[in-house]
Formats: sequence, C-alpha cells, structure tokens
Amino acid sequence: MWTLLKDRDVLVLTLSYLCMNYVFYLLSTFVFLYLVQERHFTLLEGGWLAAAPPLAAAVGAGVGGYGAGELGRRLGVRRGLRLIPLLSLPAAGVLQYLAVDAVNAYFAVAALALCYACVELNEGPYWAAIMHIGRADAMAASGVLNTGGNLGGVIGIPIVGYLAEHHAWTTAFLLGTLLAVASGAAWLLVDPERARAQGAAAEATTA
Repeated sequence: MWTLLKDRDVLVLTLSYLCMNYVFYLLSTFVFLYLVQERHFTLLEGGWLAAAPPLAAAVGAGVGGYGAGELGRRLGVRRGLRLIPLLSLPAAGVLQYLAVDAVNAYFAVAALALCYACVELNEGPYWAAIMHIGRADAMAASGVLNTGGNLGGVIGIPIVGYLAEHHAWTTAFLLGTLLAVASGAAWLLVDPERARAQGAAAEATTA
C-alpha cells in the first residue's frame, strides 16, 4: 500500500479523479436546486428537467467504457486511455461556463446534461488506467482512486452548498470549470504503461 501511495501515476490519477468528482457531485446533487433557485422553474418542471443530466450521464458512462477499450486496443494503452479525458474534461469545463452564462434556461439544462455526459465518459478510462498502473496490486490501487473520488464529494459538497445558500452559482460552476480542465490536464502526466515498462526493465536487469 505504501508503495502505491508513493507511486507518481497513482497519485496524479487520484488527484485528477478528485478534481473531476467535484463536477460529478455538483451535477448529481445540486442540479435540481439550481434549476429551481436560479433558473426559476417550478418544482414539478424542475424535477422533470433535472432528470436529463443523469440520463445523459448513463449514456456517457457506457460510451466511455466502450471507447476506452477500443482506443486502448487501437492506439495503445497510454495514448488510447488519455484521449477521452483530454477531450471530454475540458469540454465539461466549457459546458459548465455556457450553462451558467446562458440566457435561455432550457439551453442551460441541455448544457448541463452534455456536461454530465462528458464527465461520465471518463469512468472507463480512469478505472482501466488504474488497473494497468496497479497491475498485481490493482485492487489496492483502485481503492486509492476511489477514495480520491469520494474526497471530491467530501470537499465539494460543502463548498457548493455554501455557495448555493448565498446564490453564488456562477462561482460554483466556474470553480467546476477550472477543476475539470485541471483534471484533464493531469492526464498528460499519467502513463498507465510505466509500471509495466519498469517491471520489464527490472526483470531484464536481474536476468
């Protein structure tokens, strides 16, 4: 376990997942409140419209899992698993900005739904990457990653709750924009094949 906690790829990927999950918990927990409080939908209409982002997220998660596998096979693990996060996480950041800045409330709902889909596209790449990094210790490495993801909620929910109480939704979403972009950029520092290469080099040295 201590070896994993000192592993650069495990730590960077976990930090990236933490940042992404601020956006996840923002969307999964606060969309209904945002639509009613800030966009002034009725409770009934807000409830119906708040179902759109989770439905889009479900589609995104399935597409992302399939895409991660296909890209990994065609482009190699390192390039293939990076591609989706490097594209979709900055896109999620932009969509948050567009949602909070939109004049039309229905456009904001559509932007939030697409944003949630972009976030969930990355579940497959994250979990595939941590298994490649952890190798024989994949279960323990996955536990570290999952802890980081949960910390995104532990940290993010009180922040967004405080901002929502003060009607500072723009700040909440712009913070999400910054964290989504940072989460994607962190993938440039992650190499899921590094552990395999180092293991092969060590075996060659001892042979």
